[in-house]
Amino acid sequence: MRALMFEAPWQMPLREVPSPRPAPGEVLVRVRAAGVCGSDVHGFTGSTGRRSPGVVMGHEFCGTVEALGERVERHRVGDRVVVQPIVSDGTCPQCRAGRPNLCLHRRGIGWSVNGGYAEFVSVPERNALPLPAEVSWHEGALVEPLAVALHAANLTPLEVGDTVAVLGAGPVGLLTVLALRLRGAGRVIVSDLSPHRLDLARRLGADEVIHAGGTDPVEEVRRLTVGHGADAVLEVVGITATVRQSVQMCRNGGHVTWVGNSAPTVEVPMQEVVTREITVRGAYAFVDEFARAVELLRSKRVDVTPLIERVAGLEDGPELIHDLARGSLDAVKVVLEP
Repeated sequence: MRALMFEAPWQMPLREVPSPRPAPGEVLVRVRAAGVCGSDVHGFTGSTGRRSPGVVMGHEFCGTVEALGERVERHRVGDRVVVQPIVSDGTCPQCRAGRPNLCLHRRGIGWSVNGGYAEFVSVPERNALPLPAEVSWHEGALVEPLAVALHAANLTPLEVGDTVAVLGAGPVGLLTVLALRLRGAGRVIVSDLSPHRLDLARRLGADEVIHAGGTDPVEEVRRLTVGHGADAVLEVVGITATVRQSVQMCRNGGHVTWVGNSAPTVEVPMQEVVTREITVRGAYAFVDEFARAVELLRSKRVDVTPLIERVAGLEDGPELIHDLARGSLDAVKVVLEP
């Protein structure tokens, strides 16, 4: 089969590799659509250290069941499925507490084991969730990032009508705008460096957008909130500059949620956090939000299709991911069709 093989930073060519065979308890999925995630792009450059050479990336994907391993009971060949990429052990203290996303022994399909940038991938049966016929393959490829956005919004304490700032208008940042609307946010402000992405943020429901290349986002948020600051801020970039901004533009006693995961280490204005009693939390992946994301797409309560700006074959993946990493391609969401 064909697969994009991560061999070294900036090297992920299309290779012919043996097709996987499903082990007991696994299903073989023929990948129909796989989304390119920013974390994969950063892993491709080697900047995060969260991808190791020899792995097939791709953790946002869906497809059809091609074959069954022994002891598989819930699926049949031909079933439409979307893959939940976090493989938890189900027995550790975090799993028993209902937080499998924080499993002490978790593995990740597409980052620690082979994922969806391939024609076929074997996954545990429990990680292949039914994908309703009402959800297209392209929409199915966005279930995972939508679940991430829903989880971040759910973790952030909000009152109906609160003002919320979102730093970063990448795919998860834009999906966070939709998630915050579902939570009842009164006003959503989005900051980014890309005019194109800010335009899309407005289309998706942002009330105000800030071009961070020409305006100080902190000063602008304070102006828009009459000096008070945002009730909550969600940082969806993961670098020192936006982490600092997230604290500085939050009101006294407000809430900051860090979703971005680009830089392994950032500098934090600790004294502001302490003296202004700001609550800072991290948001990682999702729990039951994955199934909710599927239902939101099935019921058409959420429309993710405006984010999909490029669809291409697997053979175009190396060039597209290289262009995304270089910054020469500003497509919000690229979907590959193996």
